[in-house]
Amino acid sequence: MSSGVLGQYDTLYGTVEAIETLRAAGHTELEVFSPIPSPEIEEAMDIHSSPVRIWALVGGITGCTLGVLLTAGTALGYPLVTQGKPIVSFPPFVVFMFELTVLLTGIFGLVALLVHTRRPVINLDPNYRASFSVDRWGVFVSADGDRIGEAENLVRETGALDIEVQS
Repeated sequence: MSSGVLGQYDTLYGTVEAIETLRAAGHTELEVFSPIPSPEIEEAMDIHSSPVRIWALVGGITGCTLGVLLTAGTALGYPLVTQGKPIVSFPPFVVFMFELTVLLTGIFGLVALLVHTRRPVINLDPNYRASFSVDRWGVFVSADGDRIGEAENLVRETGALDIEVQS
């Protein structure tokens, strides 16, 4: 368990204000707990974009490429010449390409989600409280030594409902 200060807030905007105040004071190691997804918190934490979409793009490109290679390879490996038509013809391959594109995009997206959210988690974070899933927001500031007092004062000034100091 790390040392720091945990503040509980009853509004989203109070939480965002606390994050901005703490970051402006130089506290960069923050952990935020929220009952709902919030773009305001992501903006305050300076989180820009998720790498999951890049994984999904790579999965889609891989699926489409594999769809072409599998169908063309099969057609070339076992040629079936029908009335002089080309052996490798894309119109009949489109369905299989589409299906592999969708399948691999989903699989890559799921794997990326699990990797970047560090799931599955067997043990919950020691700073987590059950009220963070209902109606409260929490901000944990990692601090040690003399910075704990400063962090506690900042959390108190931002209007936290409950403050826990962990040494």
